[in-house]
Amino acid sequence: MNILDFKTKKREGQKISMITAYDFTSAKLAEKSEIDCVLVGDSVSMVVHGYPTTVHATVSMMALHTAAVAKGLKTKFLISDLPFLSYRGDEKRALDAVDELMKAGAQAVKLEGVWGHEPIIKRIVQSGVPVQGHLGLTPQSIHQLGGFRVQGRDQKMADDLFKQAEILEDLGCFSIVLECVPSFLAEEITRALKIPTIG
Repeated sequence: MNILDFKTKKREGQKISMITAYDFTSAKLAEKSEIDCVLVGDSVSMVVHGYPTTVHATVSMMALHTAAVAKGLKTKFLISDLPFLSYRGDEKRALDAVDELMKAGAQAVKLEGVWGHEPIIKRIVQSGVPVQGHLGLTPQSIHQLGGFRVQGRDQKMADDLFKQAEILEDLGCFSIVLECVPSFLAEEITRALKIPTIG
């Protein structure tokens, strides 16, 4: 699986499967499966390190787990989460974080939301790094969202998520994760975009 396969699957109407892994052993199991891509999620801070939210993930933590997963994969596309605030406001800090994750073995990075960091998303894409967007329930914003809740139920929020998806596509993202959004909204976004959605 490579970046071009995402476009092919979207064009041919095929679903894309993604699983989260945090270590070498999990990666080896994923490698033997029919899964398309593997995500090293910042949820590692909760699942492996015992923190209450994903905001405790750091770039070094993500790079460590990305490197472990990369060693177990040969044919799967590997995506790594950019952790909390690593891509907000400071372009150098963002590019340093991307650099560390890519050198650890990631083939793409994933980031949450759009508003406030559009120029940085564009800069990362222009640097030659595939970027996957993430909309809906964005765990790094859990305190602002008021908990782990479905997003986009009312029309105002649905319109906002739809607009963010369009912007992510315009900025050059190769795909978008839609997490905990109503199925009708996910279908509407998926139909409207030329890039694939995963959710």
